[in-house]
This record gives sequence, C-alpha cells and structure tokens, in this order.
Amino acid sequence: MAPPAIAEAGPDTRRVVPMSVMKLSDDAADLPEKFVKSLGERPTIAHNDYCKEIPVISLKGIESESERARIVAEVGYACAEWGIFQIVDHGVPAELMKSMMENTLGFFKLPLDEKVKYATMPGGFPVGYASGSHRADDDILDWRELMVHRCLPKAVRENDISIWPEKPETYRKTLVEYSDTMGDLVTSLLGLISESLGLPTSYIKNAVGGDDAEQKILFNYYPQCPQPDMTLGLRSHTDYGTITVLQQDDVGGLQAYKEDRDKWVTVEPIPGALVINLGDQIQILSNAKYCSVEHQAVVNSNQTRLSLVTFANPSSTSQMGPAPELLSEENPAKYRSYTMKEYLPICFAKKTKKHYDALVI
Repeated sequence: MAPPAIAEAGPDTRRVVPMSVMKLSDDAADLPEKFVKSLGERPTIAHNDYCKEIPVISLKGIESESERARIVAEVGYACAEWGIFQIVDHGVPAELMKSMMENTLGFFKLPLDEKVKYATMPGGFPVGYASGSHRADDDILDWRELMVHRCLPKAVRENDISIWPEKPETYRKTLVEYSDTMGDLVTSLLGLISESLGLPTSYIKNAVGGDDAEQKILFNYYPQCPQPDMTLGLRSHTDYGTITVLQQDDVGGLQAYKEDRDKWVTVEPIPGALVINLGDQIQILSNAKYCSVEHQAVVNSNQTRLSLVTFANPSSTSQMGPAPELLSEENPAKYRSYTMKEYLPICFAKKTKKHYDALVI
C-alpha cells in the first residue's frame, strides 16, 4: 500500500512523516514491507506476558531518615540488577497524569493535515510530530506515531512553545505543568541514585549541568497492528541521557532486556506508577556499577497504546565520565571522559552496538 500524500513540499523542506501509521492501522490488512523487521529483531515475548520481578519502589516517607535509607537501598539494588524499576507514591498528581494523557491522545486523534503542521523538519534537532520515524532516511520504520518537545531549560521551552500544538486547547498549559513536575521528580530521583552510590545528594544533578540540564518529552501512540509479531512499536535501544521517566496507559508493550538471563521481559502497567530506566550517562558515571538498560516497545492487534516519556539529559557542555570519587586501584576507570556534545558523534563514528561501548578505555 502506498503511503498517503500528506505534504506538498520540495525535497529540502519535506517534513518527516513518511506515512501515517494510524491510517495504515485502519486500512492495511497486512503489514507494509517498510515495517517488517529482520528475524533477529522481531519480538519474542508477548505485550501482556508481564514480568513480576521488576522492582516496584514506594517513595512514601522519602523525607524521613529511616524511610529514605530504605528507598535508597531499594533504588541501588534496582539500578545495579535491573537498570529499570517502577515507582509509586511519587507525588505526581493523578489529575495531572490523567490530563496529560487526555491532551496527548487528543492531539494524536486530530486530522492528519492538522498534525502535519507540527511535523519534524529534516536536519537539526528532531522536534515535532512524526510517524514511523523522525528520520527521513530510515529504511525500516517503527509502528508508532510520535510527538517530541524540548521543555527544559526554560529558555529553550520559551523559544519552542510557539510551535507546540494549539489543539487541544489545554495542551500547552498542561505540558508546561507536566514538564515542571517531572523536572522536580527527576531531581529527587537523581538525589536517591547519588546517595545509593555513596555520593552527595546533589552530585549527579550538578554533574549533568544543574538547572541547565536538558529535558525532552516524547509522546508515543502505538496503533493496533495487523501483524505485531513481525514488527516493533519502537526498536531496541538504550537511552543516551541520564534517566528516563515513563508514564504508560493500561496496555502493555514496554520491554526491557535482562542481560544476565539473555531474555526480554515485559513491564507490567501498574495504575498510577511511573517507570524509571537508567540512561548511558548513569552507567558511565557509576563506572558500570549501574546499567543502562536496553529496551523496546512491542505492539498488538487488539488495542492501541499510549506512553509519555520524559528524558533527563545532561547539558551539552557537561563534562561526563566516571565519578572520580568511585575510582580506585581496584576499580579503575572503565570509560574515558568527554563533553556531552561529543558523546553521540563519538558513538556514531565508532558504530558500536551500544553507544557507551564507544567510550570504553
């Protein structure tokens, strides 16, 4: 099936919406070839075959000394053994989580010609709406539609907010509140992770740029798929930044790779919970004590799925590398130091399967 004609633009300005996955979901009886993954990339575990072992940590009592000690210990275990965990009693208002979900769904349900007004442009930072991929040159696409925003530092947000969707009417206002709330939560989480490594509470926050650290928020819409066993909603990867906070609906699909078992596991949707996964910078800063978890999203033929993803990334000028306080003769540095703006170019140049392996000494 040919992709729908959605934009009248020349090759240099063509927006990155190679085909509407939502339209394909409605019209296609078979999976279009552009979405068919190679045999080794196809899902092996069902979207609703949930793993009950992934840690779920309550942040209740985080301000009390005794409870904080428990929380720090549980976070440390989860970071070392899994690289992914869920949190409850996290303080993010349920009404805000619900409102952001509703506004996000409202955007994706808009007519295609309305969404395309906010589509990603080739070149530069991939912000805006895309379908299948935010890259115009992707050979194989993912079964999703997406929307990306740069939200922090606030100067970046103030520059970008004029190109955020105006529909639904409460979209912009809700996203600003959601961004600020997630920023506060990330600060708390980085404090817990710092303490679990035996470092001062503010150590990681300061290391990644303090108030200049970057926040990117991604919304994913995964339509029903005619042949979910042959594709992915989002291909396997690690996140290049610090940590990621994910809010998902009640439809399963997020999977993490448990390396010591050579097995993919599906993260169970828990009402009100948020999923936390570590990015490459925590693995490197911890000198591989903690792991940047490989993850992917699978789809299904019966239900759509929605996820809201907050990426907390270092500022581009942050000097990254293993924390000197964690190094010794018995534990020498496993990675070299670099500035954050050098990280992805180094990784792409060396073409390692996992980005952080490009920095191994």
